[in-house]
Amino acid sequence: MLYLTKVTEILGAIDELASHPILWLDTEIADWHTPYPRISLIQVSVDVEDLTGEKVLILDVLDQPQLVKHFVLRLMVNTQIEKVFHNSSFDLKYLGESQARNITCTYKLAKKITRDRLSTTNLKLKTLAVELCHFSNVDAEEGTSDWGQRPLTQKQLSYAKMDTVYLARVHLYLKKWEN
Repeated sequence: MLYLTKVTEILGAIDELASHPILWLDTEIADWHTPYPRISLIQVSVDVEDLTGEKVLILDVLDQPQLVKHFVLRLMVNTQIEKVFHNSSFDLKYLGESQARNITCTYKLAKKITRDRLSTTNLKLKTLAVELCHFSNVDAEEGTSDWGQRPLTQKQLSYAKMDTVYLARVHLYLKKWEN
């Protein structure tokens, strides 16, 4: 995992990400339960084969609206890059909303296939990761932790990096159903 906090590093990473045809993305939101939620992290995976999260980029964008704007303008509106989310409507509230193009939502894919056909307990990302992709020791608790505090804990960063790992593998699994 590469945890980036410096503006110049994050800008460089965003520009480098523009060369990839597909991005698996997730966000962590500070104060999500209040009227004033703030985007804290953007997690990005570019390698579906990365099962440990070692190649995941975590961009710390808390209270950095110019970085989020650059991310949206450079990546989210780019029709040449497929952006994959789970429950994309939530993340897109913070990453370009209706401006975003070429979005794939694994929640919608799973819903279309149906939970019964997939034989899963529910369609949450963590459930799909465990029941379809056989991940173990999946942490579902850190999602509600305080993403507005700094420094973030190692447990929070580990949780954040693994979300995109699970997402990429679930996406790969669900794509097999398209045939």
